[in-house]
Amino acid sequence: MRRTLAAVALPLAAVSWSWLRLEEPSLPGEAVALALLAVAPALLPWARLRAFALAAVAMVAAWLALGAPVWELLPFRDERVVGPFAEAVGLGVGDYYGVVLPFNPLRHPEMHALLLAAIFGFCAAVALLAAVRMPVAAAAVTVAGVAWPATLMGEAAVAAGALALGAALSIFLALRASSARALLAGAAAAALVVAGAAWASSATTFARESMLAWERWDFRGLPAKALGVRFVWDANYDGISFPPTKTVVLEIEGPDRAQYWRASTLDTFTADRWFEREVVPLKVDEGPEGPVPRDPLTPRRALDERNWLEQRVEVKALVDDRFVAAGTPVSIDASSFGSVFFLAGGVIRNRHAVPPGTRYRIWSYVPDPSPAALASAPPRYPAAARRFLEIWGRPLPPFGAPDREASVRALLADVEYPAFGAYGPLYDEARRIAGSARNPYSAVLALESWFRQSGGFRYEERPAPATDLPPLVHFVTATKAGYCQHYAGAMAVMLRLLGIPSRVAVGFTSGTYEDGVWKVTDHNAHAWVEVWFPEYGWVAFDPTPGRGRFAGIYSFASENAAAVEALRRGDLGRLDTAGRSGRTGGGASVTTPGRRDEPPSLLALAGALAVALAAAIGALKWVVRRGRYVTTDPRRTAAASRRELEAFLRDQGIAVPASATLDDLRRAVADELGLDGKAFADAAGRGRFGAPPDAAGAARSARRELRSLLKAARRELSLWARMRGFVSLRSLRGWEG
Repeated sequence: MRRTLAAVALPLAAVSWSWLRLEEPSLPGEAVALALLAVAPALLPWARLRAFALAAVAMVAAWLALGAPVWELLPFRDERVVGPFAEAVGLGVGDYYGVVLPFNPLRHPEMHALLLAAIFGFCAAVALLAAVRMPVAAAAVTVAGVAWPATLMGEAAVAAGALALGAALSIFLALRASSARALLAGAAAAALVVAGAAWASSATTFARESMLAWERWDFRGLPAKALGVRFVWDANYDGISFPPTKTVVLEIEGPDRAQYWRASTLDTFTADRWFEREVVPLKVDEGPEGPVPRDPLTPRRALDERNWLEQRVEVKALVDDRFVAAGTPVSIDASSFGSVFFLAGGVIRNRHAVPPGTRYRIWSYVPDPSPAALASAPPRYPAAARRFLEIWGRPLPPFGAPDREASVRALLADVEYPAFGAYGPLYDEARRIAGSARNPYSAVLALESWFRQSGGFRYEERPAPATDLPPLVHFVTATKAGYCQHYAGAMAVMLRLLGIPSRVAVGFTSGTYEDGVWKVTDHNAHAWVEVWFPEYGWVAFDPTPGRGRFAGIYSFASENAAAVEALRRGDLGRLDTAGRSGRTGGGASVTTPGRRDEPPSLLALAGALAVALAAAIGALKWVVRRGRYVTTDPRRTAAASRRELEAFLRDQGIAVPASATLDDLRRAVADELGLDGKAFADAAGRGRFGAPPDAAGAARSARRELRSLLKAARRELSLWARMRGFVSLRSLRGWEG
């Protein structure tokens, strides 16, 4: 019994550790319980007794892993046993190849159950083989149990291999050693063999990479050129340090203007930090070549290939499984890769770290709107954007919502959520700086300029640590000293408190442009802010002073000096002109009005025809709409009001199927326009399907509710969106009289 316990101790620990690495956070308590259960049958003296004990503990293990009572696992109890069990196993196996690892066990219970079953199965096999003194077979099962999850993760392969080798050797030592002295000598020799194997396998590979937690790593005396650079993108406020020698991590061809190269986005703010949001991929491809799955918040203009930016990327010394690109990726040529995960938000990850020397082509949509365009963008946020208004899991009302100030103050004062209430000082500062902003863009610009220029902040790689306040609150209200994570994290939190969808983007600044190639080094690692605007998608802003420049004209972090000066004075009209003339290299032209002796130009004639055509389309739609109401039947009146709302949504580019019900229209209004159409849907339903005595009043009520709903919707739309809807022909397609 003692030899068996000694033989299986290290193999069981190695197998459990290797499988638990697939979970984040891991739940070691259940794994330890299952490993101990697996050993119990092997400690019994007779083979038949071991078989009965194994059957009993296997049922208990299945109960713990699958969460099913023992009697539910009895064979042939009823027809519902085998089917659900096989379905759960199939889901668990499939998800290991369709979910980015490590996974959250609470969100993927089938995967967690399969992981526990694997730990029990491997541990039981090793223990039983050791009990019958079959060390070669036990060692083979140990290596398989440790190596299988290592192939799924693709990381720490050297450590897993060394651990598997050491665990396998420990079985031979424990079962064959004739004395304690021989056991110690064998253990020492095995340790030397394992250490030598680990060194030999890593000396000629890229496994000696530095561990970079936001530009900070342990240099460990190794020359910089021998190291790969691994980034941990989740937020860290403990300080950074740059090595004296820069290491080129990427080389990017294609763009001739400076871009920010995005690796990932931090969408979730909780526990005083920003984190990558764990999601199930939108799609998993083997060697993808073609369009990237469209995220719900990616605008329609991103589908136009004329708006795409091509990049040819070569990985030099970056150890990461994310594909780096400018803006939002829309298409990729990664035909030489294995499994590629397309995540929400435009993040693309490989199953393993992309090896050095790898090349891939990727096309991105990088919005570059004018300040005037952003200023006219309304705070109209669809349902998919609402999660970017959450802090500590608390949803905040959007910018411009009625009674917004009272709602936010009530949330901050809720004694049941003191962690959320600690961010009251950030809301106070955001209100002081941008509380009078008339639109989201003005608020974003006010905060960015405050951090970057007028707020008295300074860039500091080793700021004083926070003690009695959350790190970002301490940064804004006390030290005003920090690095990019402080600036981007604080600005994104303040924007969410103001009701503006935002997140933290992480990656690299543009780098150095040499001979048509952008050379990006580890010193370019950076974090900035992305804000979502209707029709434009995620637009980048950079609040960190002195750390980066955008090629656009909409931000204080701009390369256009005239644009920055105009932004400082709030002169959006002058800025728009300056930005456009700066792009073409020409000056502004001056025209003299009032001259009548020149014939009208073709451009003016085309404009007049366009206005006439637009007026004709609008008039035709008005006639069609009014014609539907020429009836004394209240049911037809209610149907006409439904068709009018459907036509309005279609003209705004909102997909409405021909079979849409009143409830479908209500959901579309809520998701796309952020308005409540329940009153209209109820009234129209009563007018269309209610009892005849009540139908006439309900139909009239439906028309009143529709007018109020459309009036509120038009207030939320920009002038351009309203004009586009006025001339849209979508509502006339398939028109019935």
